[in-house]
Amino acid sequence: MATVLWIDNQSGCKGVCDRVPQAMTKELQHPTLCKGGECYDEIMLHQLDERIQALPAERRAKGVVVVMHQMGSHGPAYYKRVPDAFKKFQPECKSNALQECTREQVVNSFDNTILYTDHFLGQAIQWLKKAEASSAPAMLYVSDHGESLGENNLYLHGLPYRVAPDVQKRVPWITWWSPQFEKQMGLSRTCLHNKVQTPLTHDHYFHSVLGLVNVSTEVYQAKLDVHADCRNKS
Repeated sequence: MATVLWIDNQSGCKGVCDRVPQAMTKELQHPTLCKGGECYDEIMLHQLDERIQALPAERRAKGVVVVMHQMGSHGPAYYKRVPDAFKKFQPECKSNALQECTREQVVNSFDNTILYTDHFLGQAIQWLKKAEASSAPAMLYVSDHGESLGENNLYLHGLPYRVAPDVQKRVPWITWWSPQFEKQMGLSRTCLHNKVQTPLTHDHYFHSVLGLVNVSTEVYQAKLDVHADCRNKS
């Protein structure tokens, strides 16, 4: 079975990563990626090769799954999540008391976090591409929740699911894989493209990851694996 490396740039893994190698970025110091007691998400890519090389060789030989727990767009202090170079939307809210800002400022601050997340994912993909010569890399990204930004005077997230607005519940799911991974897993891009509008939930994520890393377990449900019926198709 592949080895797992958990890298956390959030408040911790709530016990999920207790039994695997892990790195908590709050313990790190970096001249440009960390300040004010927290780090920007790019810190998770810093020295990543060295972290992987430090894993047991016999486990690495079977593959490596890197889990990155991102700070992302967590509020209310959206302005703290983004380096100055990515604060393109102005004016921004520079307070964690959102009531002190206009809705335009709150939305701008949130949009800056989306811009930075886009950059972070792009950097992650570039790192994966460098590994294509010796492996078959892939990436699966899903947000855990959305945010209310003042619509109907609601902010942040956490309302009960049955009454929460769609902006708190509808989130992006982004998949990238190398040509080697596509061939190795017998995946069809055309098949997946045809499923872009198919509704998914977080329930699909667990089973889709199991399928992509070839984990055999009785809890796996193919009907919840978004890739299952797109394997071994031309």
